[in-house]
Amino acid sequence: MAAIFSLLLQFYLNRQVAHHKDFTLNKEKLVAFAMAKRSKDKSEQESGERVFNLGKVTYQNTKTGFATSVRMNKSNYEFLFPSMKPKEKKTDPKEQSSTNSSQQTNQKETDNKADKKGNS
Repeated sequence: MAAIFSLLLQFYLNRQVAHHKDFTLNKEKLVAFAMAKRSKDKSEQESGERVFNLGKVTYQNTKTGFATSVRMNKSNYEFLFPSMKPKEKKTDPKEQSSTNSSQQTNQKETDNKADKKGNS
């Protein structure tokens, strides 16, 4: 009976260790991907480096895509994102109209206050 229990316990512990290793690797890969994505979103040049607490990202915008190489303590990762287009300043027409209407409202309020002071 003790031998069966020992085998079951050994199997259970080996599975727990394997799950923990998988979890650790997935977490590290997710952190590397987040660093690469952040570098892609914040890049202002065609190529460069960004240093994070957990590693360093080297990136380069090529014709085939946005290539990133992430160096971490234990391992290296490479990610290839779709090609970046040059950033264009686009403003949403809805945002412009809401901004304009709020500015007009503020202007009317100041005009009304000036009229009331003038009438007093």
